[in-house]
Amino acid sequence: MKTEQNFILIVGVIVLGIVLAGCHPRVDTMAKAEKIFIKMVDKAAGKLDLNGDQMAKLEQLKVDIRKNFAEGQREKKEALTRIKEEGLRENPDIPKMTAILQESLRAETGRVNKAFDLMLDYQKNLNENQKKRLGQMISEWVGKWKQT
Repeated sequence: MKTEQNFILIVGVIVLGIVLAGCHPRVDTMAKAEKIFIKMVDKAAGKLDLNGDQMAKLEQLKVDIRKNFAEGQREKKEALTRIKEEGLRENPDIPKMTAILQESLRAETGRVNKAFDLMLDYQKNLNENQKKRLGQMISEWVGKWKQT
């Protein structure tokens, strides 16, 4: 029983240290993911010979991706603020802080998944040749990942 309490105390001190070190992580994963998705979309679109309507929908896709990650950044900041507030209490609830952090990480994963879903939904705007070319590009990208 005493070992379990010590373990919980150590985890609590670590989490509290992280929170007190700063509510803003040095690497903003949401902003970085947004940049990667936008770059990927632009790179692919540049090779697909899109028409005017497809370009307009592409711009809307980028707006939707940015909005998705902006909401994720807001949610992450709110979660970190809640963790910090809990950590500053006289008797912080470590399991609560851990649960908030876990939920925040799950939400980040959900935001990345939503960005992929938005990109997949955009494919409906492509003609068959463009879809085929996109498939080839994806295969080439995956092939490069295997080599690394």
